[in-house]
Amino acid sequence: MEQRRSTENSTTGSGSRSEQVRHEDRNVWVLTAYGIAGLALLGVLVYFFSSYVTQ
Repeated sequence: MEQRRSTENSTTGSGSRSEQVRHEDRNVWVLTAYGIAGLALLGVLVYFFSSYVTQ
């Protein structure tokens, strides 16, 4: 009976670890998307600013 509990606990523990890894991977992708969007916005602003200055 105790062996069964320890097996279930180890399975549950490893499952929560994999969920944490997935959650961290998701955060990395979200931050990457925000970074790319921020760089694109910065590029657009620089383009409009440079066209304004040259006129």
